[in-house]
Amino acid sequence: MTLRTQWRRSTAILAMAGLLAGCSGGATPAPTDTAPATTAPDSAPPVESPSEAAGLPDCSDIGDITLTVGFSEAGEVIQDEFKKLAAEFEAQNPNVKIQINAKDWASAWDTIKLAMAGDNPPDVMQANHGWTINGALMKAGLILNLDEYATAFGWQDAFPASALKVQKFTTDGKTFGEGSIWSMTQAIQYVGVFYNKEKLAALGVTDVTTLDTKDAFLALLDQAKAAGELPVMLGDSDRWPALHNLSLFNGWYVPTEDINNWVFNVPGSTYNDAGHVQAGNDFRAWMEKGYYNEDALATSFNDAVARFGKGEGVFYIGGTWALGDIYKAMGDNAGFMLYPVGDSGKHAAVGGYSLPFVVSSKTKYPDCAASFVNFITQSPEAIAAQIAAGRPSSALAGANATIDNPLLKQMADEYARLNADNGLFTWEDWPTPTMGTLMMAQSQLLLGGQMTSEAYAKAVQDNWDEYMASLP
Repeated sequence: MTLRTQWRRSTAILAMAGLLAGCSGGATPAPTDTAPATTAPDSAPPVESPSEAAGLPDCSDIGDITLTVGFSEAGEVIQDEFKKLAAEFEAQNPNVKIQINAKDWASAWDTIKLAMAGDNPPDVMQANHGWTINGALMKAGLILNLDEYATAFGWQDAFPASALKVQKFTTDGKTFGEGSIWSMTQAIQYVGVFYNKEKLAALGVTDVTTLDTKDAFLALLDQAKAAGELPVMLGDSDRWPALHNLSLFNGWYVPTEDINNWVFNVPGSTYNDAGHVQAGNDFRAWMEKGYYNEDALATSFNDAVARFGKGEGVFYIGGTWALGDIYKAMGDNAGFMLYPVGDSGKHAAVGGYSLPFVVSSKTKYPDCAASFVNFITQSPEAIAAQIAAGRPSSALAGANATIDNPLLKQMADEYARLNADNGLFTWEDWPTPTMGTLMMAQSQLLLGGQMTSEAYAKAVQDNWDEYMASLP
């Protein structure tokens, strides 16, 4: 894949180098350093867009087009902000119409690869890191290698190394986390504990730090159950929220380094060990004890968040992508905390970055598609949109963004505490092309009592071993 012409590529790289050289210490300017856009008077000459002025890949010189975008991020507030962000891109590129095809993640999971393999795929698609989606699309030649665009737009300097790592695969299809960049992501996300302040106060808890150990947290769940409250709201008809809950149990018993090594296919890693088995037993025990709602397997993610927002459940354990919807429903009655520490005495949580965007190898407008991905991930407008949606931007400039939402501020502070414990481990459904499908289906069997934790751990590791043996 090449940019529009060789001279355009050279101009883009030189222009970006100049822009970076003008920043203090090479850092990307914070969004608050950027003046608001103003409307030029009718008599003023046409104003070039930032991309045109810098010679970067853009949407000029292609006439009036429609750029199709597949979107599947969970959370109504996140989707609303994405639509606003797309409208801002249209305003800056009047010849471009953005057509957003939105699906819920459970539906998208089953159709992304088929859609991208079709005769008329979306120009830009929200996919997923790891081998299950991005890796499969890359190996099938269905998405563009974005290395040249990453250089042109300065992604190496605009995003942290951890964000870039999960966008990479080697072109020989052997290694995840190294090599070329195939996607880019918008936001930081991880799984934690939302709580209802009024319900906790009624149970005698006004300081959630008193719940910051496994034993104290479990005792409070028992207390809530005895008081007639639902301890934890869960909705898993979409097949992935319960899997995220199970990952937090893994963090109680398995070192984060061991989990990350397994996800990134380090030889000798295993899921079939005593820690994972104990985590699975705890996960099943929560359903048996009534900590989760009886209809968890028949309740969707959206419905679970809505029910929690209306006062059902003392806690909702889920991804921070629910923050915007929960704050909209509950306001200052909602709080957020890390999952309590387990046996290690340190916090651990599964997470990392939001669903990434890839560019179809069949698009007629690669420069425009890449320009759109760049705009929605690292522009000042993108950073502001993530804050409005209730999550920090993945761009380095997002670290300096002003946060007024108190729940988001609490989440950001907890994220800093998590990193201080080096407790973040990445999503466990990434290490093989079929791991996500296997885990989502069998974690439901485990939660429903139709599978033992020992059988689950063995099935997961067998899948990993078979994939590792298949590599060249």
